[in-house]
Amino acid sequence: MCTPLDRNPDCLTKTFMRSTSFFSGSYSASLLFLWLVFFIMGSAFSQTVIRGKVTGTDGMALFGATVRISGTSNVTVSDSAGHFSLRASPGNVIIISFIGYREQRIVLGREIQLNISLTEAALTLNEIVTVGYGTSRKKDVTGAIARVTTDQFNTGVITSPLQQIEGKVAGLVIIQPGGDPNGDFIVRLRGATSLEGQPPLLVIDGVAIDDFNKAISTLNPADIESYDILKDASAAAIYGSRGANGVILVTTKKGRAGRTSVDYNAFVSLDKISNELKVLSADEWRKATSAIGGASLDKGGNTDWQKAISQTAISQSHTVGISGGVDQFNFHGSVGYIKQEGVIINTGKEVITTRLTVNQKSLKNKLEIRYGLNTSVTKRDFLPDQTATNYLVKDAGRFFEGVLNYLPVLPVYNPDGSYFQGADKRIQTPVFSLKEVYSKKRENYFQSSVKADYEVLKGLKAGVLGAMTKGNDIYDYFYPGSLLNVKSIAFKSNDNKQIFSGDIHGNFQKTFDKHRIDITGVYEYNDFINDGFGLTASGFLVPSLLNNSLQTATQVLTGDIFSYKNEVRLISFLGRAVYNFGDRYLFTANLRRDGSSKFGPNHRWGNFPSVALAWRASNEKFLKEVKWLENLKLRISYGLTGNQENLLPNSYQLLYGPAGPYLYNGQFLQSYAVTQENNPDLKWEVRKSFNIGADFSILNDRLNGTIDFFNDKTSDMLFIYPLPQPPFLTSQVSANAANAVNKGVEITLGMTIIQNKKITWKVLGNIATLKNSITNLSGQFKGVDLSPSLTNRHYGYAEGRGLSNAYISQLSVGQPAGVFWIPQHAGLDAGGHELYNNYDVNGKFVGTSTSYSDQDRIYIDPTPHYTWGFTNNFTFENFDLSFFLRGVQGQKIFANSLLDIGAKVYLPNSNVTTKALTNGFADQPQPSTYWLRDGSFARLENIMLGYHFNNLKGINNFRIYVAANNLFVITSYDGIDPEIRTEGAQRYIDQNYYPKARSFTFGVNIGF
Repeated sequence: MCTPLDRNPDCLTKTFMRSTSFFSGSYSASLLFLWLVFFIMGSAFSQTVIRGKVTGTDGMALFGATVRISGTSNVTVSDSAGHFSLRASPGNVIIISFIGYREQRIVLGREIQLNISLTEAALTLNEIVTVGYGTSRKKDVTGAIARVTTDQFNTGVITSPLQQIEGKVAGLVIIQPGGDPNGDFIVRLRGATSLEGQPPLLVIDGVAIDDFNKAISTLNPADIESYDILKDASAAAIYGSRGANGVILVTTKKGRAGRTSVDYNAFVSLDKISNELKVLSADEWRKATSAIGGASLDKGGNTDWQKAISQTAISQSHTVGISGGVDQFNFHGSVGYIKQEGVIINTGKEVITTRLTVNQKSLKNKLEIRYGLNTSVTKRDFLPDQTATNYLVKDAGRFFEGVLNYLPVLPVYNPDGSYFQGADKRIQTPVFSLKEVYSKKRENYFQSSVKADYEVLKGLKAGVLGAMTKGNDIYDYFYPGSLLNVKSIAFKSNDNKQIFSGDIHGNFQKTFDKHRIDITGVYEYNDFINDGFGLTASGFLVPSLLNNSLQTATQVLTGDIFSYKNEVRLISFLGRAVYNFGDRYLFTANLRRDGSSKFGPNHRWGNFPSVALAWRASNEKFLKEVKWLENLKLRISYGLTGNQENLLPNSYQLLYGPAGPYLYNGQFLQSYAVTQENNPDLKWEVRKSFNIGADFSILNDRLNGTIDFFNDKTSDMLFIYPLPQPPFLTSQVSANAANAVNKGVEITLGMTIIQNKKITWKVLGNIATLKNSITNLSGQFKGVDLSPSLTNRHYGYAEGRGLSNAYISQLSVGQPAGVFWIPQHAGLDAGGHELYNNYDVNGKFVGTSTSYSDQDRIYIDPTPHYTWGFTNNFTFENFDLSFFLRGVQGQKIFANSLLDIGAKVYLPNSNVTTKALTNGFADQPQPSTYWLRDGSFARLENIMLGYHFNNLKGINNFRIYVAANNLFVITSYDGIDPEIRTEGAQRYIDQNYYPKARSFTFGVNIGF
């Protein structure tokens, strides 16, 4: 029996852990201090402090290597510089291990300094990957799963976790249209599985998150350790309906047993606009308009409006992390600060994050409790006409269209320093709008979770998980008005989101002879509550109060007031069984049953099964003697997942809403009418996914790779269809009718070209193809045939002066969603009028003319032929160098931004491009293939050079680096940038995005 005064190290450790469990107990702080003193003194009499460094074959330090003395609980881990220290005695056997490397044992002599170099094992076959509600050895995985770890992350100006893995995973497309610091990313895994598209499910440390873009923006990139991407239904089906679009599992950094370590990571960067459209300068404009009345508009200015609204932006990031622990308790906490200025003045964001993860074991290590806490506060400065981060909700293109149209002969300021205003004082200059229009948002986010697991019997664990997420967004807007009785306008809104999640889970693992089974069962409950309100008012007499005194407005309209509240529940039962025979034949089966309150009682529940088989051929006897082959695994899977993410709450119900005022007995009263037709047969979208793939590694893992072929069919896709009136009371309904197919190939290859004690050179590349087509758009609703109306089928449209409902893309059976549907440009006639190819009803060419009809339009698929990424990593002694290229081949872009300013006819009232003076257009341009451009590109996403300093007293790790992002883009596209929106109705249409930045960064990583 151990007592507090026992000098035996094992007794002291156990007693200390019992007394300090969760920092509570009946012993005083002074007694705890005395225990520590006895422990240190008692150990010092018989042991010596051994110090050392753990490196890999390439000489690079290994962070997190486990160093322990055999037969004891004396254990530590190496820090970020590979250093470690622990007490040991001569004759002790020291065991050093690290994932992906062969374990090494050393019998300690009288040496007190150890330099240990671990040899790589058949690389990552025993690496642990996250598979949803558990983990698995990589070699046992049967589904299509990709893993990205810290050493593979993108570098440079990284203010969002998505930037760390952008272009790193075949089939995972991450796009931020434009360079707005506040713009959401478009994230699609193996294409969109619905007509509107949805991002994958985000799971952070085992907790599934509802709002992808909100949650990812609250994560500090410096806190992340790895990503696991579940691609096929076999891997994602464990998450049921929420995994219909794939799953991204994020694992954050955890504490480890050993001494407490402190890390500081920081960078500062300078950002400049990487490209500008070539429009006329003031002198060029004067010359071009001298004969058409330009002089009357000339106010003597010489303004480059693109430069007038831009700035050299400074971005910075600082993160302090602290971690440590002992055998039964560990923790990791961090505080982060990110400030990113936009390259457009008065835009940007500021984020403060905190994260704490605590792990506690007790009851002889049978009970493990994990507590996680994540909070963030984000402040955003928006563009004048921007109200949200989501480009699919609100574009900022109108503002940049105005910037390009604004005349270069108008000044920014009057001689007295006031803002210049033209004859129409309702139209403010771009600089005035950026500096005087108040458009800001504050986002408060809180998430906490507790997970407890208990080992009931050997191999059998049961546990519970509870999580709560709260989000609060406050948006403020104020427009100060102008001199021509345009009233000042104020708006304020408050939106709240609460999510309560919980599950009860169990897992049983058993190995006997050549058989290994792993069975998981889960009951899951999720409750999503949303509420909010907002108000628009106008006519403020004291504009300096902004929108902080709405009651002083002179006008408030009923239609400018709103409030809402809704709730959605999702309940699930799931099971997974994994069977392994002889490490050769692997089988996985999943079954999930989901129930959602978004659907009516007829179809509330959905069943989503999946199966997967894998054969580790390299473990067969006939391949065991093939020395150059480490791993060859063949995989095949099929499964179903459901989707309900595109549906609004209560979509199946009959809803009423306000329909305007009416006069009754001399009073105006509010009328109500049906706003939504009920649909009790509304049901789950179903994605049927088939995948066949192979994983291999050869030549002692110098070359490894993965290849996957997939074919996904989505049926009963949700879409809004028109209804006849009568008999129906509304003109549209949400219904299941459309079907679509996504198929493609994904290839990932990694190779170690050079590896010795001084130099390493590793490359990693991926390429992916995707083909989408709609196979059906028709269905039935209450005995009425459903088919998209012409308006519904007309998807994307061109915008600009004189263009009203100029639709240029369509939903059409046999074509990808959003396929371009436009007339063919056939040149210009002698008068500068555009000619179009004309066709008869059978599609036969009949000549050209200056007009066209719908039968003259042609289909052009805008989607890329393939996407790719290519990484090179070099080390030479203390230097490390990396660069990453990524690109898209074969995509088509409709250059709406060029059409808006692409003809001389717009002069003198607007500015135009330099090409407009020579392209020959005598009329206002109309949408045609003339404005369709090749959007292929190759981008040097980042390049980084770093240097590690060794043997600095008191510092375990000290590294500095310089980096550049978006250094160059190879493309024939003549717009601002070829990376634009690829989802939603306006996909592949360039409508003046926030310009991208070119960044130069200096950073530092310090570990104590």
